[in-house]
Amino acid sequence: MAVGDARPPVAAPDRSLGLAGSVVKGRYRIDAVSSVSRAVVVYAAEDLRLRRPTALKVLREEFAADSRFVAAVRDQAGTLARLAHVHRGVARVYECDATDSGEVFVALEWTEGTAVREVVDACGALAPSTALRVAIQVGEALEALHREGIVHGRLGPDSVLMAKDGDGVERVKLVGVELTAAYRTPLGRGVGDAFPLAYLAPEQIERGETTEATDVYALGMLLRELLTGGRAGEATDALTAPPLPPGIEGVIATALDAEAERRYPDISVMLNDMWGVAAGLAGPEPRARSVKPGADTHRRERRRPPHSTLRITAAVVTAGIIAVVVWAAAFERIASSLRDRVTPSAVTVVPVEGDAPPVAVQPFRTGQPEASARASAPGDETAAPPASGAVKETSTAKERSAPVVVRQEPVGAPAVGRRPRPAVESGTLPTSRTQAERQARKDRADPDLGDGSAIIDWLLKDQR
Repeated sequence: MAVGDARPPVAAPDRSLGLAGSVVKGRYRIDAVSSVSRAVVVYAAEDLRLRRPTALKVLREEFAADSRFVAAVRDQAGTLARLAHVHRGVARVYECDATDSGEVFVALEWTEGTAVREVVDACGALAPSTALRVAIQVGEALEALHREGIVHGRLGPDSVLMAKDGDGVERVKLVGVELTAAYRTPLGRGVGDAFPLAYLAPEQIERGETTEATDVYALGMLLRELLTGGRAGEATDALTAPPLPPGIEGVIATALDAEAERRYPDISVMLNDMWGVAAGLAGPEPRARSVKPGADTHRRERRRPPHSTLRITAAVVTAGIIAVVVWAAAFERIASSLRDRVTPSAVTVVPVEGDAPPVAVQPFRTGQPEASARASAPGDETAAPPASGAVKETSTAKERSAPVVVRQEPVGAPAVGRRPRPAVESGTLPTSRTQAERQARKDRADPDLGDGSAIIDWLLKDQR
């Protein structure tokens, strides 16, 4: 063979690209190549043991030959596999192993969706509420990773998929997290993979430092791109850029501060601010209410009823007034009824005829039998009939200051039109005890007073 006919040796084909149709580890059946990057080949496979679709990421020979790169992949993927369900916004890792021929692979959850990059390129700027919803879901996934000591470090619009979960609800899903630690190795830093530098924090570019603050920076850049619709880092015309709602500018400015110390101290604080802005944009959700047909929807709002305390006080006062009125009426009715039923205890005066003589009064002495009283009018010879029911004297003459006067009912039919004259006037009775005793002795000494006529004449002497 001539020297001029010599040809350069043909590189052996990458074995990571020829695994389609094979079964890895007796469990994963590889169907076809899904995507190829500089570091890995992604296959669509099926888990024969669990009957579920699976994605197999196989390291290409160049990177599989670097021990530091492989160690970083095994360590990060093993941590995610042990956490199992670290967060539903992060693609689940099943295991990290090697094929029989030595190719390192990572088996993980199969995820179908559209990258945020494609969404923004197709739709432009998103509504503020939608952009905040996407950014909040990404922040929640990053927060779960940070709690487990995992830093993403390569967050960008190509590593966030808009996918639907089992319930049909569209959610974000972070992919490629199992390889982020390997990209921080010397070999991994040289891998461009078309990753936008605008999403790298200044300390990452200058000093290669990757911390939680770098994820805060990348999330602020992602929110800004979702709101503006332009690629991060590209100049945007101030006249065509949509105005940002109040509060969002402050969140973005704090997250994109060039100094890591002046950014949000952690992703949780940034999430709190985004939740507050989202709540202000949503506003209170209106309550559904039924409206009657033909009702005036512009009528004036009715005044609020008075306070319950005032209503109770007014009710008590009204009830008290009503009770007082009812009690007064009842009391007046009872008093009137009693007045009608009770008769006065005064002596009833029965009128007698005009010519009838006055009532005779018969005094009684102690120890003497009852005597009938006799009364005669002046000039009338007819004697009055004896009185009935006369009261018997019970006290002695010494204790009595005046003879007892007994009022008797007149005998005969009363005369109409003339009132009877009183039988005795009180002024004619003796008022002195001495006079009464003297008169009593005189009466006892006079034998003619046995029938009682003398005392009657004495009593009636002033009226003749």
